[in-house]
Amino acid sequence: MRAGASVRSARRGAIALLVVAIGADSGRAQASADSARALDPIAASLDSLHRDANGLSLDRAAVSASAHTVEATEHLTGDVASWHGPLEIRGTVDGNAVAIGSDVVILPGGHVRGDALSVGGEVRMAGGIVEGESRSISAFSVGAITGEQLTPAQALKRSLSLAVACYLILVAMALAVAIGARTHLETIAATIRTDFARSFLFGLLGEAAAVPLFVLSMIALAITLVGILLIPFAAVAYALGVLGATALGFLAMSLLIGDASMRGESYVRDPRPVVSHLIAGLSIFLLLWLLAGGASFMGLAGSVLRLLAFLCTWIAATIGLGATIITRAGTRSPVSLPQMPPPPVESYAWQTPTPVSGVAAARRPTPAPRASEP
Repeated sequence: MRAGASVRSARRGAIALLVVAIGADSGRAQASADSARALDPIAASLDSLHRDANGLSLDRAAVSASAHTVEATEHLTGDVASWHGPLEIRGTVDGNAVAIGSDVVILPGGHVRGDALSVGGEVRMAGGIVEGESRSISAFSVGAITGEQLTPAQALKRSLSLAVACYLILVAMALAVAIGARTHLETIAATIRTDFARSFLFGLLGEAAAVPLFVLSMIALAITLVGILLIPFAAVAYALGVLGATALGFLAMSLLIGDASMRGESYVRDPRPVVSHLIAGLSIFLLLWLLAGGASFMGLAGSVLRLLAFLCTWIAATIGLGATIITRAGTRSPVSLPQMPPPPVESYAWQTPTPVSGVAAARRPTPAPRASEP
């Protein structure tokens, strides 16, 4: 009996070890599959697309890593897909046509017997036929579409376009501020000129306190029911206020830079228009970012130029923000103008000028003689 029990115990132990080994192997296999999907962004996107309610299942081998065209003479029996490039259909596809991160274009002569699906783009019917469903879904519904590889020309174009777009936005803001809030802008610029170090310190403190103040404000609003309803509006107003103060300060700093580059050390409160000086200062920052973007393919040198452009812009925005805080958005001037001493009073100020002989001394009244006593 004892021998039979020992045999049964040994069998149970062997089965348990076998189950543990199988579980470990399956865990390692799952981990390997997860790591493989992480290394292959296309496979990760296909997995997300498969789990999406509006998505579908695709084989990894059916996906081209760039733009793809089904020629008029081709007849594909399965699915066809493209990754970060348009999928053009001129021939016949018996399965589905999918473009991930781009458009599906059904050209004349194109025939898709399945569905036409675009993730992050659109399905454009340009004379072809889709027997199934034509639909577009957002890229966010299947997760971020990562792994896009830009060519140096595309990266350069993107950097330059972003710099020019930001420049045009700031120029529009400069025109609006120069027309409607020139006094406030000049007050902030004068504060930067006279109290540079204090403005930078206040800017650092303002940047450090922005998030804690936002959190405390939201907590204070969440105490009451009415405050809870106002939280979305207060959050938007707070964000707009911080961005507006930073932009106003940056424009004031740009005014000083443009003023120094165009007319030297003249005073900011010049009766001449400040628009040209604002644009000149903004153009200097644009030139710096254009150089940084144009050197993006230069490796370490490009990284150094981008870091330099970022630091210059951040320092200018920080100093401007500090001056905006000090002056309360330019509504008060912390610079006390020197008091002019009163003009000295001369000892002969009582003299009366005459047009004939210059200044003649006027007679002072003399007291009447006293009556003589008898």
